[in-house]
Amino acid sequence: MVLNQHTKICIVGLGYVGLPLAVAFSRHFHTLGFDIDAKRIDELLQHKDKTESVDDTVLSNALESNQLQLCSDPKKIGDCDVYIVTVPTPVTTNKQPDLEPLKEACILIGNILKPHQIVVFESTVYPGCTEEVCAPLLAETANLVYNRDFFCGYSPERINPGDKSHTVETIVKVASGSTPEVADWVNQLYLKQLL
Repeated sequence: MVLNQHTKICIVGLGYVGLPLAVAFSRHFHTLGFDIDAKRIDELLQHKDKTESVDDTVLSNALESNQLQLCSDPKKIGDCDVYIVTVPTPVTTNKQPDLEPLKEACILIGNILKPHQIVVFESTVYPGCTEEVCAPLLAETANLVYNRDFFCGYSPERINPGDKSHTVETIVKVASGSTPEVADWVNQLYLKQLL
């Protein structure tokens, strides 16, 4: 897959991690922000971010540029090249990771996943979760073969909510991929957001 100005990105989950990432990527790529919460999308389309992770003026400029589009309809996100999952991974009362939002995102993406697409996970997960939980769920749902038909990447989110100094554009990002070529592609994608 070639990374260029025609690359289409979908950010799945528009909370305090996903929204700033969507705005940053929209400076260079056509970016679609998706969230299952229709009220959240309506709020953002009114140029208001209740999480205050993106300045309302910055959000307004991104939306008016037409490089950033937002939706809550999974049928509208099927033609992207890369999906970046930023859904929450809360901790249960037993202090175990609650992977349900992540699994739901994998099923949602798996239902629209096509050959040659890449799914990058930013959600905070334990080592091995991408290969042991996410990739098999994507493969089963999409009826595709992992690392032949589709690929995965991982770039752990490092946003500290409310920290205006260490933003998505200024923090050091770690990026990886399910093959060396995909790792390089994911790294180049994240480097682009810094320009």
